Amino acid sequence: METVLSFKKGRPWRLCGLLFLYLLSSGFSLSSSTSEGRSFPLPGNFEEVWKATLATLEAEKIPLVTTDKARGYIRSATFPLYSKEYKQWAKAPSLSSSGFCALEIGVVEKDPTMTVVGLKAYFKRKTGFSSKGFRRSDGSRGVFEGFLGKNIHERLVEAKFPAIKSVILGCDLHYDDKTAHYFIAEADVSTLAYEQGLRNGDVLMKISGQAVTPGNLFGFFLNIPGESLKKFTVLREEGELELPVSIFFLNPDAPHMGFRVERDPKTLRFAITDVRAGSPAEREGFLPGDILLKQNSVLLDCWENYYRVILAQKNGEPQIFQIERRGKLLEKKITPAGAATPS
Repeated sequence: METVLSFKKGRPWRLCGLLFLYLLSSGFSLSSSTSEGRSFPLPGNFEEVWKATLATLEAEKIPLVTTDKARGYIRSATFPLYSKEYKQWAKAPSLSSSGFCALEIGVVEKDPTMTVVGLKAYFKRKTGFSSKGFRRSDGSRGVFEGFLGKNIHERLVEAKFPAIKSVILGCDLHYDDKTAHYFIAEADVSTLAYEQGLRNGDVLMKISGQAVTPGNLFGFFLNIPGESLKKFTVLREEGELELPVSIFFLNPDAPHMGFRVERDPKTLRFAITDVRAGSPAEREGFLPGDILLKQNSVLLDCWENYYRVILAQKNGEPQIFQIERRGKLLEKKITPAGAATPS
């Protein structure tokens, strides 16, 4: 599993529904169980990562028995899991019942820009439970640790780099803890990333000639003046490849239209999917399903053009759209206004 950094519209999957109902009075010994564990290098110092880790565990209602900050060590109490979660996260037989879990977490600062979180999950099946303890243990699939590592990463990034949610690359960057590299994911045919030559599975080696690490990654995506052209060096099966990649920053306080769009993966046309109530778009009669063809004579045939016209919008300056609605061509004028989520 991998740490995920999303530069797409919307948020990545978040851990939920663990249903931690109560603490068990009779836990199991970690020393008698096995777990390979997983490690996640995160972009922050010890204090920042320690705080994000505890906040994530608290949000997921995972009970703790030890929080030794001086040693960077956290241990959870035993907590129950229902059958669905247990089968997904533990290497258990397909007919296994629900079970129990306990966690060990270590936090180690490598340098002021990067701290590693190590996560180990230990599993015991409910089947065979007796007053003397558990008769059977199961190994971890690494999935649970991956979900927690991703949530800690997201919480840390949201607190330390709030502006990153407004950066658009058109794909996700996944950190592979086995190879110690980021790779491209979710670069579908309808995305900005695919449009610029990035493909799923590309290993990101360098940005603008500098090797990419968890400690410096965010520096490449901060303080972007609207649009920034970077040189991505990626590794594919056929070898290394250098690609010019435009990255966009959409200021959340910029003038807005009040609609959202998606690009159809088959037609590659931009269609309005949602019109916000009370927005300029609603007042001018824009509807979900409308196809955007042009804005101020700029052909909306790619994400680069789409984001560039957004960046050029000014408060109170009318925008002329050519749209297609149920096979008919229409022209509509709309004046962006206010500070809200960009179109």
